[in-house]
Amino acid sequence: MDARQFFLEQYDTVCFIVNDLFLKGMTDDQMRHQPNEGLNSMAWYLWHTSRWQDYANTLIDPKSKQVLDNQWCARMNVNRADVGTGMTREECTQFNRSVDIEGLRSYWNAVGNRVREVARSIPLEELDHSVDRAQLYRMLDDGTLANERARWLPSFLEGKNKAWFLSMAIWHTAEHLLGGVVCVRRVCGIPVGL
Repeated sequence: MDARQFFLEQYDTVCFIVNDLFLKGMTDDQMRHQPNEGLNSMAWYLWHTSRWQDYANTLIDPKSKQVLDNQWCARMNVNRADVGTGMTREECTQFNRSVDIEGLRSYWNAVGNRVREVARSIPLEELDHSVDRAQLYRMLDDGTLANERARWLPSFLEGKNKAWFLSMAIWHTAEHLLGGVVCVRRVCGIPVGL
């Protein structure tokens, strides 16, 4: 088993847990709910992780285009294309009011399919290559980051290799969609059982 196959097995496991155990059966209202100060909604966590994966694919494979386009924005009823880092509570609240949950779930799944395509297609020897610095810093101007509160990100990400960005699809999802969603469900009194 090579590193790509190992990644795909782990990624599929995390996606199964998210889709079939943590988000399955959640109502639109439950997905949109921001339970407490400092906690995001389950919908926001799904948006944020999807957007980051969609963007990271273009760093791993510069020929890859993001899934998000005008049609997806219309389908999800969102008017932003950033990755969500640094959004204020008010911006999150507005996002939660307007987002189409079914469209968001479809976008998450479409991005997951693209992650798998990128993972299968990247040559093993490229996994150790750093992502292009100029491409990374374009996030400051191309709408990937929407506010000043997120301007620290390119310097944090600089020097990371393609394997790191690919693995981010697992650990970032685990952090937000497993950790964050479990926290939101517990605070809202929604049982979490495996």
